[in-house]
Amino acid sequence: MGATSHQRILVRAAKSPMRAAQARETLDKNLIGTNSGNLIFSQAAVRMLTTSHASVSTDIFNAKQTDAGWINERFDHFVIPLANAFRPDFSDHLEQMSACIERLKIPVTVFGVGAQAMGEGDPAELAPLALHVRRFVGAVLDRSASIGVRGEFTANYLKSLGFSSSQVEVIGCPSMFLTDGVERIPVRAPELTPQSRVAINLTPHINGIREMAERHRKAYRNIRYVAQDSRDLRIFLQRGWDTPQEDLDGAPITPRDPILAPGTTAFYLDPRTWIHDLADVDVAFGTRIHGNVAALLAGRPAYVLAHDSRTLELARYFEIPYTDVSGPRGVTDINAAELFASADYAAMKSNHASRLRTTCAFLERNGLHHVYEPGESPSTFDAAMSALSLPAAVHAASPTRAAYRALRRRLRSKKR
Repeated sequence: MGATSHQRILVRAAKSPMRAAQARETLDKNLIGTNSGNLIFSQAAVRMLTTSHASVSTDIFNAKQTDAGWINERFDHFVIPLANAFRPDFSDHLEQMSACIERLKIPVTVFGVGAQAMGEGDPAELAPLALHVRRFVGAVLDRSASIGVRGEFTANYLKSLGFSSSQVEVIGCPSMFLTDGVERIPVRAPELTPQSRVAINLTPHINGIREMAERHRKAYRNIRYVAQDSRDLRIFLQRGWDTPQEDLDGAPITPRDPILAPGTTAFYLDPRTWIHDLADVDVAFGTRIHGNVAALLAGRPAYVLAHDSRTLELARYFEIPYTDVSGPRGVTDINAAELFASADYAAMKSNHASRLRTTCAFLERNGLHHVYEPGESPSTFDAAMSALSLPAAVHAASPTRAAYRALRRRLRSKKR
């Protein structure tokens, strides 16, 4: 396939999977790239590429033009796992990466990038991005056989910009192959009762999000809110009282919401502990695509509340049960028991191996070895992960009485 006998691979990642960072360091150094879901797909990419043919390093989360020389000197291949990178507020980062890639003399492979628009996705929303995306994709394709995208919406968007079908491959996201959990998921989810262990994940600014969380908190005594954003971690560590108001405004849940009580929350600093703990729940659901992927990797049924094109196209590609909540009512009418009563995981399970073969073929076409080749195995990576002592989940702490009064004063003054 044109790969060198031993490759030095650089993978874009916020942190190495082998780095066991505590909560404060994770927050201060932004080792999750503002969202812990980033760790799942970057770790999956590293695991898949850790073969006898390669030395895999992680660095340069936001590569710039000045990084090109360093990358050229030390590496043979630059692999860039991405999520919803084709969105307006990421355009500056796209420009920085493009400037870097244009100066690289080594192959560059983009692994699972997606476009983000509202609902089903209207390419017109992405019009301001056209020049940025053309530059980025063009630079990548000058150094690769094709670009891997998350779903059909992104593939059609790139084709509308003039890229051909042979240059754009739908491969989903590497995160779904981090474990063999999908194989262990039952075809039907268990019936939910008030005692069911339910994990919920939430995204800000979706209509009815707080009301839905509170409704399900009351319905399920063993509910667990799994948070993912840096602002959530800051609220957990600072109990919300010294947290900037913009963080409180932007979070889906704040200290005034009962679901943030001690014992009902978790923020994971590493995918391994995240997946391990979710093996103890009955089901997981919510608006976070990688929050639900984590449950699937743990072998537990998950249900996606798809609120934009990025979550929708990935749920469709992997055939994860989902409901489109991008309309004006948002999640107002969502009832987890009804969702899981109708959820069927047969198609997701039966087509999973085929999707893995699609990803492997993409890597091979782009000159990369992987752990699913004959004679290779993910056991080396898995053994190294098992030997690590990783930090446990961070939980929301109980506030002091004085701190609680201070927060109430802040909230009252804001309403005036």
